[in-house]
Amino acid sequence: MEDNTRIFTREIYELYERSLIPMGICYVENGRFRVHVVSDGICRMYRSTRGEMLKRLNGPDPFVNIVEKEEMIKAVRAFSYEGAPYDVVFHEYVGPERKLITVHCTGIHEYTADGRRYSILLYDEVSDKVRRNLFKDEEKEIEERDRLRVEIDDAIARSYTSVIYVDTSDLSVHAVRLNRFGRRVSDELQGEPVLRNVFDAYVRTLVFREDAASVLRFGDYDYVMSRLRETNPLFHTFRTIRDGRIVYYRLKIILLDDGKKLVYGFEHFDRQVRERIEREEERETQMTLLAGLSSEYETVWLVDAALHNAKLIRNNMGDTRSSAMMNSINSGNYEVLLENYIEKYVVPGDRERMYSETAIDSLLRNARDDSLYHVNYWRVNEEGEKNYIQLVYSRVTDDLGVTRFVCGFRNIDEVIAEEKKKSILYSMAHIDSMTDLNNRRTFDEYMDSHIGGRPEGSTVFFSFDLNELKTVNDTLGHEAGDELIVGLADCMKNVFGRNGNIFRTGGDEFAAVISCEGDERDRIAGKLYESFEAWRGKACEVLSVAMGYAASDEDPSMTLEDMRREAEKRMYMQKSDYYRREGKDRRKN
Repeated sequence: MEDNTRIFTREIYELYERSLIPMGICYVENGRFRVHVVSDGICRMYRSTRGEMLKRLNGPDPFVNIVEKEEMIKAVRAFSYEGAPYDVVFHEYVGPERKLITVHCTGIHEYTADGRRYSILLYDEVSDKVRRNLFKDEEKEIEERDRLRVEIDDAIARSYTSVIYVDTSDLSVHAVRLNRFGRRVSDELQGEPVLRNVFDAYVRTLVFREDAASVLRFGDYDYVMSRLRETNPLFHTFRTIRDGRIVYYRLKIILLDDGKKLVYGFEHFDRQVRERIEREEERETQMTLLAGLSSEYETVWLVDAALHNAKLIRNNMGDTRSSAMMNSINSGNYEVLLENYIEKYVVPGDRERMYSETAIDSLLRNARDDSLYHVNYWRVNEEGEKNYIQLVYSRVTDDLGVTRFVCGFRNIDEVIAEEKKKSILYSMAHIDSMTDLNNRRTFDEYMDSHIGGRPEGSTVFFSFDLNELKTVNDTLGHEAGDELIVGLADCMKNVFGRNGNIFRTGGDEFAAVISCEGDERDRIAGKLYESFEAWRGKACEVLSVAMGYAASDEDPSMTLEDMRREAEKRMYMQKSDYYRREGKDRRKN
């Protein structure tokens, strides 16, 4: 000690220092409580050297290792400045291994011969047995708190300068570590610190005005839980005002302890954000070219996946109210901008899907560096017109691993109209208008694609021909004949379903190629005959059909063309048998 702080003689100093009784001598200097002497006994008890003890006890936070820190600060102040009795029990971590001990401490005030007051503090370590009996509930609470702090430290890096957790049973907020700004918010809180109050105070005190609404949502427990069901952990980057300047921070939210604790970490993220903004500005033109987004897009945006920030980089909408609106909100939080757009312009039936498919976590899962990701929806613009819009995302990851999305909005009304036109033209060329089956052209293309090839798996080729169609046409009219043709097509569609391809190859001729195993083809043939017999039309009551089929497993060397010839051969044999039984001339019927 310096001479001007000594209040005892050297002999008394040495007597106190060498004492095996755990004790300390303290006094108040310049309004601060200071430790003057520590005994050998207390150094042993705390597993520390005298120098280390004095440095910690006279340092900026002498109670750093005490569990009941706030209570101890109040007790020491009352003892030192108000003359209150000092008789406390507390828990403290001691030694390099940070062993938790329970301490009973009492204090008295004494005076020197010249009237200076000093305080003697006597310490006593409570035994494990006594501690377990006396502090059973408190020990359990401390162990649970320590376990939770370790779990939080594992989940929230030390780069997060302020960390709190929310007890989900009552939404009370508890501090794990706070920087000076976090302590300022804590001082402003009135009453019990619950989640909503904490975020109200935080936003009011520190958050940049334009980001206030987006940050305030994270004080809504139901909103946070709904977001965490989609992605855990949850991140949000925003701007704060620190010492008069804008500073970027990132919020990380995770669920711990089987959903009992909701942990919030606040990370100083300013350097990372500003570096990315600089790189973003340098690469905007290049990335637009990489994405291949041209003048066909009404607007083009750049979205930073980590920062959740969006910026308008091209507007091709001309002089319209929609264009003016886009220019007025040309940058900001991605989710906020998207929500405003969806709620104002997207038809209600498409909104929920838009939210799901355009979320950052959804884009990271579904969009690839080598392909475009599309989201189609109906939009009502400022002029009241309803258009079909395609939102196209192109994912670009730079050499530093930063992921961004270039997204463009384009009107695809004309594209859809052209696709419908193509679909109609295709149907006219490939679909039989009477039966809605594949037509002869489609059949020929199908057979050409299998020339010389052997069918894969168990394939069966069916050949069909209506009996007595000419007679029906001549006696009942062509409408009755058409009824038979449609009836045969319906029977085949009902039995075959989606198991193969069905074709109308001529006026009353049909073919089908299906996949089925051995005995299954006989069962299908039986169901076809049952369907033919059960059919009844308005003009005709009987549907008579000649049928033949050939299977690939009958002869492994057969091609599809070989199977066709064999199936037709069997069909014509059955047709001849029918006319012979009926005693009719096939050529006239």
